[in-house]
Amino acid sequence: MHVVLDLKYISLVSLKLERFKKKSEKLFNFRCPYCGDSHKDKTKARGYLYRKADSFSYKCHNCGTTASMVRFLGHVDASLANAYRMERFAALSPSVTPIFKNEPEKKDDKPKLGTNALLRLGMIRVSDMSEDSRVVEYVKYRKIPESQWNDLYYTKDMKVCEKLNPLYIDRLVSEERLVIPFYDSSGNLSGVSGRALGNSKIRYVTVRITDYPLVYGLRKIDRNKTVYIVEGPIDSMFVPNSMAAGGSDFQRAIAMVQDCDTVLVFDNEPRNKEIVKLMESMIAKNKRMVIWPNNWVHKDMNAAIIAGVNQKELMSVINSRTFDGLQLKLEMREWKKV
Repeated sequence: MHVVLDLKYISLVSLKLERFKKKSEKLFNFRCPYCGDSHKDKTKARGYLYRKADSFSYKCHNCGTTASMVRFLGHVDASLANAYRMERFAALSPSVTPIFKNEPEKKDDKPKLGTNALLRLGMIRVSDMSEDSRVVEYVKYRKIPESQWNDLYYTKDMKVCEKLNPLYIDRLVSEERLVIPFYDSSGNLSGVSGRALGNSKIRYVTVRITDYPLVYGLRKIDRNKTVYIVEGPIDSMFVPNSMAAGGSDFQRAIAMVQDCDTVLVFDNEPRNKEIVKLMESMIAKNKRMVIWPNNWVHKDMNAAIIAGVNQKELMSVINSRTFDGLQLKLEMREWKKV
């Protein structure tokens, strides 16, 4: 069902894509609408829509951008994305009523949801939970500062998040989770991430509400100060004026604060080839970055905090190990040997 719909909208959006070419029923090629491919060579076309299971996804082999079908359409043509979304919604079970409706006639198609949406779903702020509750015990174990508890939520049933976006109907498991909300720069809810409290096979479950990138902390940063970009939302809770790329998608996070002075803080994983490759690509773009010292045994910042490193000590290491230019290249070379 989704494949037929995706093919329909690929045909519609193809008119807006440079050097569009159908490679096969499962693969379409064109110039990347995100990075523009090569500005020197107009024949370069490294953007691809490819079939993945029962739908299509986007991938650029130049800038590395990946996107779902609806997110890709939203970048190229918001009106097509709205129409696509409505057709998918219409095909879903009517048993779940979403708590928002998109307005196709508006240019800004992001639903205006705030934290009240989570409260209406029966979620509870961690700051309002009892001391002996499982979720409070969990955040205490992770040593998340109490100043952050008001922005975290508890749900006893993650399936209620289906009401945030009907595309997730029958995809969520009924279980309790710590809920981390994501907001856009205007403070509108763009998605949530549910962290398992026990030994679940899936540690994180993410529910997107809009096409806005899930970058944690964006609405709170002071753009007049240095902005630290880290990998995970919980790690960002220990670093002042920071935001989390939500994994390793630093390129998108950087683009959202390109007018700011930024420092990139990757996890301490010198044996992770993908992370190393990404770090080296950021170095090539003249970014400032933290290179952890050789005797730093902690995988990430939360692991360091749990092990007994306090926030002041953590920031001291971050500030003393921030490099750029030639010094960064030299430090990176040594770090990879660890």
